[in-house]
Amino acid sequence: MSPKGTQEAGPAKYEIPGKLTAAELLERARERFYADPNIIGVGIGQRRVGGQAQADQVALIVYVKEKLDEARLEKDEQAVSVPRTFEGIGTDVVAPYGPDAPVEVLGVSEQHHHSVDMMNIDRVRLHEQWAADQGGQELPFQGSIHDYGDIEVIQDDGTLVQTVNGQPEVDYVRAYKLFRLKNPDIYDFVTFFTDTASGMPPQGGSSWYWPIANDTQGIGYPVFSNRPALGSNKLQGILFLNQGHFPVWRYVMLQEQGHRWSSFAPYRDSTNGPNLTDHMLGGFAHWAAEFDDDRSPMDYDVYDWVDVGGGQFQRVSLASDQREYCELDLYLMGAIGPDEVGDMNLLSNITNVSGNTFSANKKRLEMDNFLWANGARVPNAAAAQKQFKHGFCLLTKDYGRAHDLADRIDQLRRRFEADFRAATKGLLSVDTTIGPLRREPQPGEITELTGGGYTSLHRHQVSPYDLNVTGTQFTGTIQPGQSQYWFTFNWSPYWHIDWSVRPTTAGGKVTSSVEVERAGNGTFTYWLTIRNTGSVATDFEARYARLH
Repeated sequence: MSPKGTQEAGPAKYEIPGKLTAAELLERARERFYADPNIIGVGIGQRRVGGQAQADQVALIVYVKEKLDEARLEKDEQAVSVPRTFEGIGTDVVAPYGPDAPVEVLGVSEQHHHSVDMMNIDRVRLHEQWAADQGGQELPFQGSIHDYGDIEVIQDDGTLVQTVNGQPEVDYVRAYKLFRLKNPDIYDFVTFFTDTASGMPPQGGSSWYWPIANDTQGIGYPVFSNRPALGSNKLQGILFLNQGHFPVWRYVMLQEQGHRWSSFAPYRDSTNGPNLTDHMLGGFAHWAAEFDDDRSPMDYDVYDWVDVGGGQFQRVSLASDQREYCELDLYLMGAIGPDEVGDMNLLSNITNVSGNTFSANKKRLEMDNFLWANGARVPNAAAAQKQFKHGFCLLTKDYGRAHDLADRIDQLRRRFEADFRAATKGLLSVDTTIGPLRREPQPGEITELTGGGYTSLHRHQVSPYDLNVTGTQFTGTIQPGQSQYWFTFNWSPYWHIDWSVRPTTAGGKVTSSVEVERAGNGTFTYWLTIRNTGSVATDFEARYARLH
């Protein structure tokens, strides 16, 4: 149903036209439909019929505050007709708020549609409408803002929560502006949490990422900026993390963070061929189950496809803590160059043979397939940002009772720093502290600092973190008698690295050996052979010590 109720005749084609990019399609849709204040966003996703997603039907989704009946539509002079098709793609009208909106947390694999909906809501548009209802002025804030360690805690004064279609919703533009009352404009990202026990609105079904700005070309996402509306020159995105997803923290947090760059890029079969999106779930924003993305958190399946030859694949279950970005993710994130991305498999006609063994047709995708569709990434890996500032903020109605939740979030905050570094193979890092960016010194600077010398860090407050030369590079699980072969690359040739593989399962026993390869760019790749010599399935961590 469209807001105006009129439809174009003829069957709708539910796939992104090959002549358009997703960015072009969404921009044209906003120009066409945003005259209607009932429309609060546009996006690309799976068409829904009776609330059920249609697996092979990708639609332009137009989000409305509420679906109106024909009588009310005819009286509304501002209502804009959403045709059955737009620019060659079928449309779907979705009201994400209302009595059918999820209140309790959805499982990670079930939250896809709600997460996509929340990512596509135009919260700047909502904020501006709410502000207009209040006379066009920002209301004074009578609440309080406290630092709880490195967590910013904002106690609502009643102005943070608005209503959409009868449902309470946080005004995240205002929440960010309140965060900035105590914090300078140095944050690339801010993650919000809501203290529902204190009376903040239900968290809904999902965790989500809201893109604020993108100036990176060649990743399949439009160049745009909503920064002026939030009063920022720095912010790239806002995240929301549902408390119900804390048990799978690494998986969910890495996925929402990864949405800054990943899972929007189409591919082509030839230089001038049409753009193809069958490797993405719903045509945009997540890798499809049929795309072998290794252990990437940017999908909604919980498996890794392992090619065992003869047209057969093993489907290996993945735990949250095993998630790490695949090479294509790392390229899109600016961590590695295109020549460092290997070939990828896109599977079709997947048929179960027995147990976890499946037969499938395999389509090989090379980096050129993505370069043909998106062009080169600008900035490239050599110039791309490698360290990010990320703030964590809890919204509550009762600061006095929020301490336990804030403490839990602080533990997860610290974990995210290690998770993000490990998931990016040590190539990217994130600083989640309150205060100035905690820059990582170079090896030579550490030498000078420890020797009492004067360095370029003379304005940097040195902490134990600056001299931290140990860490966990990756984790995994290994069965009794099994051996696994792991690698980690781009290590500086100036460092001496000592590796230690340690079991984290009670009664587990492992042994390991290390091979060293010098890459063409002069860096070292370490190959670790890890064997379970015990009698139980064993989780392990591979730790490094940087001796120089």
